[in-house]
Amino acid sequence: MPDKIAVANYRKLVTKITLLFEGVRRSLVDACWKTGRDIVLVEQKGEIKAAYGTGLLQKLSEDLSKKLGSGFSERNLERIRAFYLQNRISTPASKLSLAHYFELLPVQDKKKRLQLEAKAVREGLKRDELRTLVRHEKVRAKVAKNLATLPENREPPDLLPVPKLGQLNAYQIKDPKETAWPDKQCLLLDHGFKGYQALTSGESRGPNTNQSKRSGDWGRPNYRYGKEIKSLGGLKAGDIVEWTGAKIKKIGCTSKDLYTYRAFLESVVDGDTLWVVLDIGMRGISRQKLRLRGIDCPEIDTEEGKAAKKFVEAVLRDVPSLTVLSSRNPTYDRYEADVFLPARDIQVPEAGTCATKHKCQEVPQKAGRSNPPSSVADQDNLVYLNNLLLEKGYAVRVRG
Repeated sequence: MPDKIAVANYRKLVTKITLLFEGVRRSLVDACWKTGRDIVLVEQKGEIKAAYGTGLLQKLSEDLSKKLGSGFSERNLERIRAFYLQNRISTPASKLSLAHYFELLPVQDKKKRLQLEAKAVREGLKRDELRTLVRHEKVRAKVAKNLATLPENREPPDLLPVPKLGQLNAYQIKDPKETAWPDKQCLLLDHGFKGYQALTSGESRGPNTNQSKRSGDWGRPNYRYGKEIKSLGGLKAGDIVEWTGAKIKKIGCTSKDLYTYRAFLESVVDGDTLWVVLDIGMRGISRQKLRLRGIDCPEIDTEEGKAAKKFVEAVLRDVPSLTVLSSRNPTYDRYEADVFLPARDIQVPEAGTCATKHKCQEVPQKAGRSNPPSSVADQDNLVYLNNLLLEKGYAVRVRG
C-alpha cells in the first residue's frame, strides 16, 4: 500500500497537469474568440475585403495553413467567426472546449444555447453527446415553427423518395457458415431481424434424381408446421424463395425485394418510434421496436414531441394492419422502417391549427391525399407514414 507522502505527491501531480491543460484549453478558446473578432473587424472596415472580395477567408485559410499547419480550413474560419458573433461581449466563461462551442453554433436562440451550455458543463457531456442534444433542439425548433404556422404559409416539406415495397413471404437462403449454427450441412432461411429457419437436409438438397419433379416435391415430408411443406429443391445460399403456406419455391426476385412484412401495431413510443408485431412468415412472429427511417420527431419530453406522438396515435387508430419495409442502420445499430397504412378516411390533428401548447383538434381528412405523389405509394393505394409526418410538420427529414 503506498505511503501517505506518495499519495499526496501523486495528487499534486494530477492537479498540476490538470491546471496546465485547462489553461491550454482556455487559451485556445480565447485565441479563437480574438481571431473571430479580428476577422469581423477587418470585414467591417472593408479595405481588405474589397481587395479579396468573397475569397477573404479562402486566402486567409491558405496563408495560415502554410504558417501554422492544420486547423485553419475555410470551414473552421467560418466557425471561428460565428463563435465570436454569438459571443460579442466577451469569451464564454464556462469550462467547455472549443469543440463544444462549435457544436452549439447551430442553436440561434441565445437562451436555449446557454441552457445547453450549462447542461454540458453540469453533466460533463462529451462533444458527441452535446451534438445529439443540439440536433434534438434543432428538430424541436423546426417542428415548433411548423405547428405555429398555417399549412399554406409553411415552406414546402423536404420529402423522402417513396420506397418500393418488396414481396411478402419472400426470404433469402443463407449459408450456415455465416453464423455459429453447428449444423453446417443444412441451409438457413433468413426471416430478417437476425432470425433464421434451419432447413432439413432434404429441404436443402431438393428431390433426388429418381423422383418425379412434376409435383414439385423435394422428398420426404416435413411435419414441423402441422402439414407437409414442399419445395422445388436444389436450394443454395443466395437463392430467393417464397413461402406460401405449404410450399417453398425459388422466385425471380433480388435482395431489394426482401424484408417487407405485414405488421400489427402494439404501441406508439413517440412520433417516430413504434412497437409492432411482425408476421415474418413460416408461422413466425417477431416483436420489434421500429424507428421510422429518414425522419426525426422532437423528443417525447417536449410539447412538440407529445404533439407528434398524438398525431401518430390518431392516424394509426383502428388501422387493422401495416405494411413495413425494414432496413438496418449500422450507424445506430438498429432496425429502421418505412411504414405504410391503407388510404382511408381518418381523424387526425391538423398541424396548422396547433398553437404553441399544441391543443390540437381532430379534423376529418384523407390521409396523404393532399399530395398523392409523396404520401400514397404506387401499389395498393397505401399512405406512406414517414412522409405524412413530414407533410404535416411533425418531423424533420434526416439526410445521410
